[in-house]
Order: sequence, then C-alpha cells, then structure tokens
Amino acid sequence: MKHQSNVDEIIPLGLDFIGNIFFEDSPRNINSYVSTTTKKVGVFVKESISIIRKKIKKHSLDVVQLHGGESNEFCKTIKDMGVEVWKVISIESYHDISILKDFPDADLFLFDTKTVKHGGAGKKFDWKLLGKIDKETTKQYFLAGGIGPNDAEEIKELKLQNLIGLDLNSKFEISPGIKNPESLKVFLKQLRS
Repeated sequence: MKHQSNVDEIIPLGLDFIGNIFFEDSPRNINSYVSTTTKKVGVFVKESISIIRKKIKKHSLDVVQLHGGESNEFCKTIKDMGVEVWKVISIESYHDISILKDFPDADLFLFDTKTVKHGGAGKKFDWKLLGKIDKETTKQYFLAGGIGPNDAEEIKELKLQNLIGLDLNSKFEISPGIKNPESLKVFLKQLRS
C-alpha cells in the first residue's frame, strides 16, 4: 500500500498487517511515508542490509519480508534489528519445500507462486501441496499468490494447522498499490463467517 488515503479506507476492515513494497521494479514501489497503527511489513527483493536498516527506521516497519535469494544468516542479521523476518518461499512443485529447513531464524514463511518477477503475477500454485508443507514444518506461514475474491470458501476448507494469514494483493486492487475496499470487505466477511 502506498497511498495514505487508501490505507485509511481499509484499516477499519480489521487487517493485521499492511505491506509497503521497496522494490524499484514494482509498480507498487512506495516512496512516501504511510502512517498507521496497523503493523507494517516492508517487502524487499535482493536488497542490501544497510538499505533495509534505513527503511525500517524511516518507515517504522514491524516486519521485513525477504523475496530474494537471502541466506538464513541474512535473515538473522535483519531480525537482530528488532523486527520480525518473513522469508518468502516460491513454490512450483513439492521439490521447492526442501529448503524450509535452511531458514531456522525466519519467524515465518510466506508461500508464493514461483515466477520470474518475484511475485506479483496473480497466479496460484497447487494448493494441494499445502497439506504436505503443513507436515514438513512447524513454522507458521502465510499463503500468497493469486488469491482472489472468490477464494474464501476454498481457503476455509484447507483447514491447515500452520496457515495463519493471507497476502491479499493484486486481485483486490483497483490499480497497482491501490486496494479496493469493497472487494476486501466482502471477502473478509466470507472468510470470517
């Protein structure tokens, strides 16, 4: 989210986090400060530790989400800055799950669809893999990648122990970085019912 007025529109919906993307190649890249009492997640792709440190301070970030090829040591260094660290794992097949054990210092995982552009493709991976993932890790995780307004019932039916959140992005936007409050409201009502 990159516009204060849009953030103010959706906060009353009871969201736990809002995301600020700090990746210049993304149409959602933020260059202004957004004020909110809701926890803020800073999304980074192959960024340096020094830049991440500056953005944490400048944007009052609570969480850093890492989308590049970062190591566990990198995750630990960021975590030592006093924020949560979410490691994105791009999923195409069951083989991609094998790296979960390589990130013991990540606070949680975010499973997204494998693409050449580090997310943002609006596509789902095979959610049947989540049952296997849930058995492979005791770490909690978020689901991302192509979740849309008509997916609430399917998500509720997953009944996965470690799935604790959803990354609601492109399918809930009017344009990149601008959320549709009405679409989110309807989806969240269905999800929470």
